[in-house]
Amino acid sequence: MTVAERMQLLRDQFPECTLVAFTDLAAEMVLSVNADTARIQEEINGLCATATDALGGASIDAIFANGAESGVFEAVLVERQEIGVFLRSTVMQSDAFCCVCTPRISLGEFLPAARAALDASDMTP
Repeated sequence: MTVAERMQLLRDQFPECTLVAFTDLAAEMVLSVNADTARIQEEINGLCATATDALGGASIDAIFANGAESGVFEAVLVERQEIGVFLRSTVMQSDAFCCVCTPRISLGEFLPAARAALDASDMTP
């Protein structure tokens, strides 16, 4: 199954997820987007920048310089109108999903499903 198919399946399972972007953290580039409505490029680029900061930016590097043992693979940013979910792959650590969800999302159900979609070993572009 392709990345695009996995993103669509995730959004089909969780209609409260209004956007999934597949990003390359190393290149700081969005590779694919699946959203309920068209989004401006600046918003998508901002999601990628947030993912890079939250999952592997300079602040994260500082944590690991002080002896932490493993990387950051998940970050959740809760705002009044939306929830941002940022997942770094445990298989290809430069790959990440950036998700925008409504506050009605069940994170307990969504996070494992998003993780499974991202870390699928047979994922192709």
